[in-house]
Amino acid sequence: MDAIFFIGILSLCIVSIQNKMLTPDGGIAAFFTGLFIFLSFQWQGLVILGLFFLTSSLLTKWKKNVKRDPDAVNSEYVKGRNARQVFANGGTASLAAAGQLIHPDPVWFIMYAAAFATATADTWASEIGVLSKRRPFHLKEWRKVERGLSGAVSTLGTFAAILGASVIGLSYQLLYEPVALTIIITIITAGFLGNFADTLIGAWLEQKFYCSICKRETEEIVHCHSKTVKIFGYSWATNNFVNFSATIVGALIAGGTYIWIIK
Repeated sequence: MDAIFFIGILSLCIVSIQNKMLTPDGGIAAFFTGLFIFLSFQWQGLVILGLFFLTSSLLTKWKKNVKRDPDAVNSEYVKGRNARQVFANGGTASLAAAGQLIHPDPVWFIMYAAAFATATADTWASEIGVLSKRRPFHLKEWRKVERGLSGAVSTLGTFAAILGASVIGLSYQLLYEPVALTIIITIITAGFLGNFADTLIGAWLEQKFYCSICKRETEEIVHCHSKTVKIFGYSWATNNFVNFSATIVGALIAGGTYIWIIK
């Protein structure tokens, strides 16, 4: 039985590379992440991982020509997610898997689910929210900004985030029956709050630049084939750092709620 899952994980990674959902190094990272998760949370853990990965990858490909900035180089749209991006979204979940192997406890799977609820909420909010007809509102600058900038929120993106977190939370209900409603609500809420933390961290820490050619704000160092001017942010606060930090927040909220309130 274990061999079947091993082959399944490997096959999915190979297909994802072929369809440019993952880069080669991203595929390798995803394979070992999936294998590690299976050892800790069995097939149920793989279902949650699969829900995040497949829905996020399909949403990234969906209307990519509309969402992609033609004047910027975005490797995620062209080549797929690389190893750093895989770790940014799945690193916290892997830490929860390690905790389960070292000291088995239900809290680890709840934290695991919350980490992917956060990652799913964030990805859905980004990929769907950018299609909003209205410009998003930046939480730090307190004004409307260009679509796709970190730290900005829209009504469409917010609803997408809630829906994404709910997909993971409800899948937990289906995988483990019976499950207390409070646990499901905790996972969904933690996922949404983790996504909000992503927005706040992105607004205050992530770098933002200004393109003197098209007179637009961007997160790209090079835009319109010209070097952009840094407006604010820290060089170490990359999008991967923000994503990883957000999943940590989501997992800790869910784990803390379970330990101190539910358990």
